[in-house]
Amino acid sequence: MTEAVVDLAALAENLRIFRARTDAALMAVVKADGYGHGAVQIARAALAHGATWLAASFIGEALALRAAGIQAPILTFLHLPDEDVTEALRADLDLTVSSQAQLAEIAACAKRLGRTAEVQLKVDTGLHRNGASPAQWPALVEAAARLEREGSVHVRGIWSHLVHPDQPGHPTTTRQLDLFDEAVREAERAGLTGRLRHIANSTAALTIPRSHYDVIRLGSGLYGIDHAGGNGLVPTMTLRARIAMTRRVDAGEGVSYDHLYQTAEASNLALVPLGYADGLPRAASGSARISVLGEQRSVAGRIAMNSCIVDAGQLDVMPGDEAVVFGTGSRGEPTVADWAAWSGTTPLEILTRVSPRVPRRYITAAEGEVPAARESGHDGKLRVVVLFGGPGGEYDVSCASGATIVSYLDRERYRVQPVRISPEGRWIPGPTDWPAGVFGPHDLVAATPDPAVRSGAGHGQALEVLAAADVVVPALHGPFGEDGTVQALMDALGVRYVGSGMAASVLGMDKDAAKRVLVTSGLRVADWAVLRREVDDLSDADRERLGLPAFVKPARSGSSVGVSRVKNWEELGTALATARKWDEKVLVERSVIGREVDIAVLEHPDGRIEASPPVEIVLHQGGRDFLDYAAKYQDATATDILLPAPIAPEITAELQRMAVQAFEILGCRGLARVDFLLRDGVEPVFNEINTFPGFSATSLYPRMWAEAGIPLPRLLDTMIDTVLAGVPA
Repeated sequence: MTEAVVDLAALAENLRIFRARTDAALMAVVKADGYGHGAVQIARAALAHGATWLAASFIGEALALRAAGIQAPILTFLHLPDEDVTEALRADLDLTVSSQAQLAEIAACAKRLGRTAEVQLKVDTGLHRNGASPAQWPALVEAAARLEREGSVHVRGIWSHLVHPDQPGHPTTTRQLDLFDEAVREAERAGLTGRLRHIANSTAALTIPRSHYDVIRLGSGLYGIDHAGGNGLVPTMTLRARIAMTRRVDAGEGVSYDHLYQTAEASNLALVPLGYADGLPRAASGSARISVLGEQRSVAGRIAMNSCIVDAGQLDVMPGDEAVVFGTGSRGEPTVADWAAWSGTTPLEILTRVSPRVPRRYITAAEGEVPAARESGHDGKLRVVVLFGGPGGEYDVSCASGATIVSYLDRERYRVQPVRISPEGRWIPGPTDWPAGVFGPHDLVAATPDPAVRSGAGHGQALEVLAAADVVVPALHGPFGEDGTVQALMDALGVRYVGSGMAASVLGMDKDAAKRVLVTSGLRVADWAVLRREVDDLSDADRERLGLPAFVKPARSGSSVGVSRVKNWEELGTALATARKWDEKVLVERSVIGREVDIAVLEHPDGRIEASPPVEIVLHQGGRDFLDYAAKYQDATATDILLPAPIAPEITAELQRMAVQAFEILGCRGLARVDFLLRDGVEPVFNEINTFPGFSATSLYPRMWAEAGIPLPRLLDTMIDTVLAGVPA
């Protein structure tokens, strides 16, 4: 018996470790037949345990995955000049583009097929392998943007490759990330905004948070190779054989070709039927060791094509006993890293050279317990409808949240259907069984076209979709989404949904009402006054009480929408006009000098309410006067995010207590984000509550829970399980 045992439970554990470190999507790299493990089996296991993308080197590798029935998004890294990409486009593969010539060939093929080709543009930030150089990049993104407008290509992503991926802290990496950021900005100037960005490999995912962007490519780490060390990754392959023959020899006997090895004492020799034709590197002859009877023993002499000999010394080894070439190391056996050191190469070469003639045996990953689906479809999966968009001022943010949620819902548990609500209020259902993968807002909007170009969309159809859902996730922000409107509709239909009910949503959206309720319960809030309808000025008493500067904000709009900061009362009229674009009821609020700190709140299926670590949002010096909508959602350079916030433990505990208290007083359910101001850096003052916070790639809510050890897929499971548990608000 010779075999390579592939432990899919170890692979699942490695994915869990990466999910806990980032809220970026995970791309499982299965090139070179899954690094020798078996591409199809690894792909299926990775997708079942948190990966939403796959990657392969060549088109043929990716087509083999499609032939095996795998429909997840697949990125191919490289194809040859003039290579026919017809089958790649028909199979919906993402093709890497490094030059205008490649782009033109793909676009021409797409036009012939009447399709839109999915491409990802690669920029060379220093590896000097493939990818457009910085000098070539502007012309490439301009050409890609033009072809996208014509409809022949869609640029799904922008990516690059680190030069020193396995050397954490190398100075070249910082320069590469700066170049990558500039390349993304150049693409955005050309009109390619909101695209997937990725540069991090496994080691960067563990050591360089800045490199995470939207997607992380997991190669070596997926298979348990931990170049950074100390992260708990588990090797996924064990190479072993049964001993074919043993013999006793005297001291001083030469062993194997050329007798380069001589026994130091009378010894038992064991013949292991694995050689360099099976993947054992001949260069390791003279230094390699193999485990027999639980003890590492030297490989005696040269490794031959089909076998090698182990000097077992005085061990009573017998034919049929197990010999472990490499494994996890947990039982004292060598690891693949040991063999790499013995042969002067990388562990990945050791894995990929294990010959196809060595049978693979797969240990199936243990599936976690999944709550029984209630009223689910015939396949036992829950039908989850994700609402996104809406007529409020946060349509784009809601589309981004919807895309993230759709991407990270576990397809082993759920059948997912997106439903877009247009800015005009039209309800447009998407496909009933949205595939697994990482998707952007563009993908969801394209799949839910305006009724003018697709018949059959409307309120009646949308009501049927809602009524048939097991659970609805209303990824809607601001008025219409968080103000009780949609919640009242779903209550009337008897639909189960994630998040607060109508009453709590109404209270949470109305900043005046929320303050009135909370202040009567003893929570600290910033002092305020309300101006209704045609009242355009404050009384002298209110001006004196509130002081300057003051904030003017719509009472019932989304987070930071329509907010102004007035430094003198002559600016009040303009600020009121801005706020009343969103709501006739306006708050004028006393300014609190201090730090902006947020706490995420999560309700668990057992009724327990948990508060996350705090996050602090720090405005850059010399920039904006306050955290307005643009700083919060559009300009990533305006702020620094400190997670966890550097706050004293006793103040953190007070923030968490107040967040849970506000959640309970307002009658919230499921989830919320509570925003505070730390007056003078030490005294928490309630600012506002968001009953369905953002879930975009840059949103704080999922990042805060990831910091607490709850990765996004599990966070979504918790939210849905809480609904199914029927925990009262």
